[in-house]
Amino acid sequence: MDLQYRVTWWTYALVLIAALVILTPFAWMVATGLMTTGQTLLVPPAVLPAPVTLDGAREVLARIPFGTMLWNTILVSLARAAITLVICSMAAYALAVIKVPGSRAILVMVLALLMVPGDIFIIPNFSIIASLRLTDTLAALVIPNVFDVFGVFLLYQFFRGVPRELIEAARMDGAEHWRILATIVVPVARSGIISLAILSVLAEWKELLWPIVVNRSADKFTLGPGLALLRGEFITDWNVVMAAGVMAALPMILIFLLLQKQFIASLARSGLK
Repeated sequence: MDLQYRVTWWTYALVLIAALVILTPFAWMVATGLMTTGQTLLVPPAVLPAPVTLDGAREVLARIPFGTMLWNTILVSLARAAITLVICSMAAYALAVIKVPGSRAILVMVLALLMVPGDIFIIPNFSIIASLRLTDTLAALVIPNVFDVFGVFLLYQFFRGVPRELIEAARMDGAEHWRILATIVVPVARSGIISLAILSVLAEWKELLWPIVVNRSADKFTLGPGLALLRGEFITDWNVVMAAGVMAALPMILIFLLLQKQFIASLARSGLK
């Protein structure tokens, strides 16, 4: 019993330390976003805003079309997540369930692509988007990112866990592959689907480099490059930048708070499998 108490104590201590390490930068961002520009220039730096002000948030709305950028981010994130789920589900189904000829070689190629930095595809992606005359559009932000090699590998692992008896029974009943995928494989592997959807939305929400490369108009920017516009050439108002960061992070925090039960349950189900 004594050993169990020590393990529990150390566990809580480590969790507390990890929480402080993770939350301290966010708390600093919130505090700085509620300061005036003069407070951010104090030496030593101020820890708490005194007085609390929303001037930073007002400046964000005055300097950039924040509402338009937020709407663009929501549209692009949802479109990317939806198309990614469809493509990755079909690819993973072909590799894990149908086992198309050469599936092992294809899987090795997918694993190899996981080791390749995504930034090296920027130039060929831009060439393709430019040839399609889709530069400076929201579609240009979605199309190059809809195929996710990590998503294929993730769903491949989940689809392998689907009982073969269910699939064989559906085949004996004359069900086609698309029906087996939609009515059997996807519902059984819903924890993997939910995880991939969340990861896809998060990836697009924090995207910075590609929107700057392919788009030029501020009304076609998402939040990542939009917040970068707030940095000055010589002087940066850090309270404005931090306030914008808080405003951009709040939607994802609210989504997590609303869906945390479903997210944790999906992880628990995947762990039981």
